[in-house]
Amino acid sequence: MQQARKVAFGNQVVSPAQPTRDPSIAPQPDRRFKKVKTLLILTTCFLLSLVVVAQYSSLVILNYQLSSARHELSSTVESSRKVELEVAQLSSINRIEEIAKDELGMVEPDPGQVNVITASQRISERSGE
Repeated sequence: MQQARKVAFGNQVVSPAQPTRDPSIAPQPDRRFKKVKTLLILTTCFLLSLVVVAQYSSLVILNYQLSSARHELSSTVESSRKVELEVAQLSSINRIEEIAKDELGMVEPDPGQVNVITASQRISERSGE
């Protein structure tokens, strides 16, 4: 029965269950397709890994820039506080009065030298002119 299934080709006997392949024949299209498919999958995985690495590197760069900006903001706020304190000290009434008396030679007026004029008095003076 086994021999009945064998088919003779020239001087070779070939079994239909196990066909022999001639080495001069190119690989089957399925094998080439599998190689191309595997190469395509590997290339895709490589490109995706490059995208992930690029995202992480941009994240590191942004974190560095954020840290720099926070440090700069902190130093600017500290500088602003120092300037505000200096402005408060320089514009103090006591300091201005001290400079006016010591450096400019100014004196406080006597009580008789001060005349207080209100808005209502000023209007009546204008109308009487």
